[in-house]
Amino acid sequence: MKDTNAIEKALQGKINEEVSEIVENFIAELNKLSNKYGGSNFYDFKRPPKRGYEHTEFMVDGIHGVKEVLHRMILDNHGNSMLKQKSKELIAKLDLI
Repeated sequence: MKDTNAIEKALQGKINEEVSEIVENFIAELNKLSNKYGGSNFYDFKRPPKRGYEHTEFMVDGIHGVKEVLHRMILDNHGNSMLKQKSKELIAKLDLI
């Protein structure tokens, strides 16, 4: 059904906007911190070694890299749940079920 796909795409667009707002708020705070205290333009993302896991580390250059990583991370961790919740809310608003 074309309409169902369009609705899902629209909801995903809303989710993307919501995640972008969260990331932008975080970046604004990061910029405040950087402007006040300085610091490096490189950001390390590290996971300390734990039992059964290797030490994982990667570096991004600048705020844009941080934005990309955070945006993807939030969508990967919360995107499906957000879509499920927003779909449920829309169905309730439309009084379909």
